[in-house]
Amino acid sequence: MGAGAEGIAVEDGVAAVAVDAGLALVDAASGAPRNVVELPAPARHVSVAGGAFLVPLEEANQLAEVSPEGQVRLVETGAHPHDAAGDGERVFVGDEFAASLSVVDDGRLVRSVRVAEQPGGVAVTGDVVAVVSVRANVVETYDRRTLKRLSTQNAGYGPSHVVAGEDGRLYVADTRGGGVSVFSTRPRLRFEQRIETGGQPYGIALDGDRLWVALSDRNELLQIEGGRVVRTFPTVSTPYSVAVHHGTVLVTGRDDGVLQLVSP
Repeated sequence: MGAGAEGIAVEDGVAAVAVDAGLALVDAASGAPRNVVELPAPARHVSVAGGAFLVPLEEANQLAEVSPEGQVRLVETGAHPHDAAGDGERVFVGDEFAASLSVVDDGRLVRSVRVAEQPGGVAVTGDVVAVVSVRANVVETYDRRTLKRLSTQNAGYGPSHVVAGEDGRLYVADTRGGGVSVFSTRPRLRFEQRIETGGQPYGIALDGDRLWVALSDRNELLQIEGGRVVRTFPTVSTPYSVAVHHGTVLVTGRDDGVLQLVSP
């Protein structure tokens, strides 16, 4: 994929991989390269919303919205945007060094609200925006429409990323703590379960009721169902991000700049 392969997301059969040179677009089914979209700064994390890839550019203080065909729209954000999530209308960007959540609507920054220090992961489920703050070790929830803070819970010893299910559950990767913390958001934020991973979870993806977690220190991919690890797969070196396409799991390896496809 190229140096620094890290974040990954899939949309319309296209997998987008964040690399130092920009965003590498590949066929999600085969891994065949298509092209590399050049961006003003190196990319790290990628998500998808509204049919576009969301790529926070930390060194440029911008969010790149990239179509599966490679068209780019740049939006100004707060300092050091780290992760982003959308609700189909607006995009919510966690500004790591500004301790803020930037709200983007139709390519414009329309609002910014304070969040706990060093936001590292953002997810949207139902009427809730969830923000994981790395330095504060908490997950916060905000009303998606008003951005009023709803609740705060401890999220472990070193949380980093979060994914959300359609059922309102949040899955928080506690990287330093070696586990995944599960929270419900309906009717309120509540801790449900701790899943021990035996390593450092970093990349995390949800496929229905199946959770995929990459252990960056052990070069392993965990398949989690029913709140427990059911299978383990070897991966490429430093698996930092995970995505799923029609049952195939795509894993990026940062050290070697590669993409791995796993068929469970």
